[in-house]
Amino acid sequence: MADLVNNPTQGDEAPPSALVIDDSPDVHRLLSARLRSEHLSIISATSGEEGLRLAADRSPAIVLLDLEMAGMDGFEVLRRLKDGAATSDVPVIILSGHSTMQDKVTAFDLGAVDYVVKPFEPTELRVRVRSALRLARLVKMLAQRAQIDGLTGLWNRTYFDSRLKECVSGNDRHGRALSIALIDADHFKSVN
Repeated sequence: MADLVNNPTQGDEAPPSALVIDDSPDVHRLLSARLRSEHLSIISATSGEEGLRLAADRSPAIVLLDLEMAGMDGFEVLRRLKDGAATSDVPVIILSGHSTMQDKVTAFDLGAVDYVVKPFEPTELRVRVRSALRLARLVKMLAQRAQIDGLTGLWNRTYFDSRLKECVSGNDRHGRALSIALIDADHFKSVN
């Protein structure tokens, strides 16, 4: 299991991607060169709007986000990433030329997992990216395990309840009926 957590690119899966949202071409070049050694494919965005679109379309494993950009600033991008259903669980590392306590507190309150001040040491950033990806994989694995019965390997009641809410909501939205049959086996513990 530790091997799966530390090596996410086993098998035929495509390598995970890192979305870099920064208006500096130099930062894009530096991060592309450094993060490829972490077996990440790099997606580049030069504005907040482009970054949000790419995050929704490409499902990156991690986002590296500059706070100071023309147009939509990094805080607003972070807020929207964390509010989006498809992007809320993606770890975001903030890259900023400022190290004010207020900026750091705001970034963490909005859901950033790390805050790195520019100019940054490339080796340190690689280690922080690796750590954030490892933590995100563990959280995802725990969430999946919380929905599967350890004895049978089948979906458990927690999964059923959350899936039922999704189905009811979807059917309400589309005006469709939903039928459910819940079967309970008496004295199942003696078989189990």
